[in-house]
Amino acid sequence: MVEHQLQKEQQHLRMPGAVLMTRLQVYDSVTPDGQIGGTPHVHLVCTEMYVVLSGGGAVEIIDKDGFSRVELKQHDALLFTPGTIHRLINPNRDLHILAIMQNSGLPERGDNVVTFVNEHLATDEAYRAAMKVSTLEEAYSRRNRGVEGFLQLKAAFAASHEEGLAALQRFYQFAEERTAQFRDEWHEIVQQGAMLEVNSSLSQLAQLKQGATNYLLTSAYTMISTDEESKLGFCGHLNRYFDPVSLLPEGIRQA
Repeated sequence: MVEHQLQKEQQHLRMPGAVLMTRLQVYDSVTPDGQIGGTPHVHLVCTEMYVVLSGGGAVEIIDKDGFSRVELKQHDALLFTPGTIHRLINPNRDLHILAIMQNSGLPERGDNVVTFVNEHLATDEAYRAAMKVSTLEEAYSRRNRGVEGFLQLKAAFAASHEEGLAALQRFYQFAEERTAQFRDEWHEIVQQGAMLEVNSSLSQLAQLKQGATNYLLTSAYTMISTDEESKLGFCGHLNRYFDPVSLLPEGIRQA
């Protein structure tokens, strides 16, 4: 009976606010600047939060104000908005993160541009080639290429704020161009995820204002599964928690 209920309710349940979560074991190999950690990258439309499950480390950041570094310890939660270039640092090789992503996990659907040097960002073909990963060695190579571009941006800000800002804006423009193909898909995901959740809450509030509580009789629950095997992500080994709606065939998902 319980198993039947879980399967049945998967047709309309999604994570609160249409977020997506991923457990992340940060890479533990050395990068071109001698540090240990993940791939620096940026999101264009998603706010993200890193919750430290265990271990410690740091996040290196580049934004309009230049370079900064935020130290992380167990149970810390770092929140950052679109445009924040971020790089996880894992000095003791023990950093485990819970990443919580906005908009039904758009960062897992292309909203994640690596800070490659301009050569790899100039065209869709060059970017796809630089992004391609099928082995851990290739993941490390992609990360190292991202670190090289990150260090160039950092050096530009060290030279002057004006030079750094110009370099950052060039990178943002490349990021916009390399993700242009996803615009319609992202729009649909936000409409069918975050926007749907907001409208549902507004509808519930409207009913409560009228003293109506019958909608509470439609309450439901479900179990959210995670990857049994980790995947090679930008910053480390990923075990993703899937939104139940995203697991369903397209026809059901649109219902």
